[in-house]
Amino acid sequence: MFKDFKLFSLILSVLIIFSVCGCSPVDNDYGVSSETESSQSEFQSVEETKIMSSDRVMSQYFDISLFDEENYSDIYLGKKFKIDAFINNITFNVPTKINDFKELGWFLCEGNTYDENSLVFAYETVDLYFKNEKGAKIFAQVYNSSRSSKQLSECYIVKFKIDNNFYTDPNNYIEFNVNGIDNTMAITDIVNILGAPSHFYEVSDTSYYLDYFITKKDRRNGITVYINPVDDLITAIEFSYYK
Repeated sequence: MFKDFKLFSLILSVLIIFSVCGCSPVDNDYGVSSETESSQSEFQSVEETKIMSSDRVMSQYFDISLFDEENYSDIYLGKKFKIDAFINNITFNVPTKINDFKELGWFLCEGNTYDENSLVFAYETVDLYFKNEKGAKIFAQVYNSSRSSKQLSECYIVKFKIDNNFYTDPNNYIEFNVNGIDNTMAITDIVNILGAPSHFYEVSDTSYYLDYFITKKDRRNGITVYINPVDDLITAIEFSYYK
């Protein structure tokens, strides 16, 4: 009788062990499921990001996914942004009158189609060149923002563009510093200081320009930096403020 009870107990114990093992299968994903889900989530988010721009040169310098198919972004300098420009260590104000510009030693070049007494129509822009006593030239644009014609001397210079001859003629170049951007900077330096541009455009493999707009409502450039991405240098800089 006692032997029969021991045998029954042994059989019952074996049955209990097998039933427990049957209810608890091994979880092969235990300890790695969260990592797998995270990786899948990250992969899906990358796939869902649409790259509209087809440019693959500027993508080396900033997030290309911020730009649309025409290489415009929603990035702006902001209403509080002010042009802070120095040319040959002299402050350049923009907008400015021609007479004020003359006091800095810059005069209208011969060959311009307009002189100081020429009439500028309402809302007309006029392209001009100025030079200093050393013969250095600067491109400028005058704008008549009034509703009536004015003499050129009464209008404001609203834009300057300066070619960067630092690399081609280091002994005779115009030194500039526009909001921290100077003659010697590389493309990475520009982006570090001004951030990603509002717009960029490829003229050729060796010529791009980066536009920085003041606000979304006004796409007239605050600053434009012309660059050579092959040699990684600035070829010209333009800054403007319309009045």
